[in-house]
Amino acid sequence: MMRSQTDNTGQDRQTFTLEKESELRIEVPNYSSSSTQSGSGMCTLRLMSGSAELFGAELAVDKAYPLTGTKVAVFTWHGCTLEITGKLEIVYVSKETNANLSYVNTHAQLEALRDEAMYEATVREEQNSETVTEGPRVLLTGPADSGKSSLARVLTAYAVKLGRSPIFVDLDVSQNALSVPGTISASPMTPDCISVQSYASSGGTLLPQTPLDFWYGSTELSTNPDLYKSQLVQLGQNIDSRLKIDPDANASGIIVNTSGWIDGLGYDLLLRAIDALRINIVLVLGHDRLYSMLTTHYLPSSNADNPAHAPPKLKIIKLPRSGGAVSRNAEFRRATRNQSIKKYFHGEIIKSNSNNASNPTTVPLSTPLSPLLDNSITTNSSSSVTYVNQYTPSLLELPFDRLRLMKLSSVSLSASMLPVSSKQATDPVQLTPVEFSQKLKHAILAVCHPTAVFEYEKSGKASDLYLAGVAGFVVVERVNMDREIVSFLAPASGEIPSNILLTGDITWME
Repeated sequence: MMRSQTDNTGQDRQTFTLEKESELRIEVPNYSSSSTQSGSGMCTLRLMSGSAELFGAELAVDKAYPLTGTKVAVFTWHGCTLEITGKLEIVYVSKETNANLSYVNTHAQLEALRDEAMYEATVREEQNSETVTEGPRVLLTGPADSGKSSLARVLTAYAVKLGRSPIFVDLDVSQNALSVPGTISASPMTPDCISVQSYASSGGTLLPQTPLDFWYGSTELSTNPDLYKSQLVQLGQNIDSRLKIDPDANASGIIVNTSGWIDGLGYDLLLRAIDALRINIVLVLGHDRLYSMLTTHYLPSSNADNPAHAPPKLKIIKLPRSGGAVSRNAEFRRATRNQSIKKYFHGEIIKSNSNNASNPTTVPLSTPLSPLLDNSITTNSSSSVTYVNQYTPSLLELPFDRLRLMKLSSVSLSASMLPVSSKQATDPVQLTPVEFSQKLKHAILAVCHPTAVFEYEKSGKASDLYLAGVAGFVVVERVNMDREIVSFLAPASGEIPSNILLTGDITWME
């Protein structure tokens, strides 16, 4: 049931009463397409009574959650009353939620595997056995806009609510839920990482504190597949090392989100991810052909000549696509990527108060932040409720000669083109020096970790840089060619961690 009215501030206010096992599906326009003065690109969601969840994260009663540039579904198991203030593109109640029931059943099966792994770990410790039973290593796959990211958030939130600490891995370089676009990332999940507010804002990201980010440098997997494959292998090794020393994390397992490219090279990269991360459960959303292809590929008979090809006990499960999964056009995806970058530097949307106004907060360069809007947003002229960004980034100015800028490429020269007595590097990924120029304006740069730089200076191997997690990111604000000075927007003041920066084709302009 829905009731609509206009309140005394002139804003549209709608109240929805949901029956049990139903959901409210909401589509909010991107903030960039709306007037910043009127606040028409922003609305608020409030749970008035009952219980409800957003991608598995529970809403608090009588708390306003700002929504902007997002497509979400609020689900209730027992019934609830919701209130939405502001203008929306689409909002409606749906009772077609069978997919949600399938998802919670999937979570229950994963929990059984986690319990088994934890029990085996206890027995192994008592018997001093070296046998290791691993928790579920789950990979979600399917075409674009099939609901992979949403289900990954749901499964993560459900696991965390039960005290688990799964590692969330995002292999989607276009729409990364843990970091900026152009990266593949992994991070242990804790209750602090799960936030209704972060899910409600554009991009719907998680809130990791110390993610491991590999810089890929592009939103297209086809740009440098050799680099992507190498980083997948390294990521798998890092995860194995982490789980080997942490029984709780080992039992909790990993949850892997992938891109929507499932044909040709995209399918080959998907297979590489399954092998590199030693996946034991593949969840296929809404795509019969992909399910059939994976099932056939991993049949024991098809790997008779190479029994080590398939991960042990690999289960491939087909799940229904949620009716709330909607298509996102190129403009919406581009706006979401911009918001994802912006949130890294500015933080969550919070209500303005005197402390925020007088004491802007800065954070370490390596800390990704949560969703944001512009510097200040007044929801309407008469309500005096203003939302601001949680953090204030810094502007750094450095001379060219203090920095080394490089780009990762897969271009290699044939033997006939090499100088006499020169040898071709065996590494398929090469580092190419880049000169500072006006073309770099608005480019996102990855700051290499000091440890990686130290190893690279000793060995000269490009892999020491691109197979190591980066320290953080900066964006080029200005390039002064006369003074030979570059200005960066950074999430922290002071010096950047190292003098080697990696560029790609990711740009961002406020």
